[in-house]
Amino acid sequence: MKLVIPAVAEGNMETEVHDNFGRATFFAFIDTETEEIDFVENTAAKKSSGAGVGAAQLCADNEADIVTAYHFGPKAFKALTAAGIEVLDLNEQKLIKEVYSDYKAGKLAEAEAGPGGHH
Repeated sequence: MKLVIPAVAEGNMETEVHDNFGRATFFAFIDTETEEIDFVENTAAKKSSGAGVGAAQLCADNEADIVTAYHFGPKAFKALTAAGIEVLDLNEQKLIKEVYSDYKAGKLAEAEAGPGGHH
């Protein structure tokens, strides 16, 4: 399984989580079987509109199975779920390793679409 976490920079498990899915600078792709981590630049972040949908497409193109974030816009949420990608909510995790630890422990709840995006 490939777990995707929005990141503020290219780095490692100590890197901070970005607070907005579509505007994240990078995405950390973690292979949950090998625990290898790869960072992919979010080329959609600089778009004036449609960043969330572009980011969702980037995740789909890189064969993501699960995406986590603090905030998904309604279009990004719809694009991710349409691509068959599971969408999980983040609460207070600050570092990628904390998100990954909570994921492995089954502590992340499934996200739901809200009218103005989900928080």
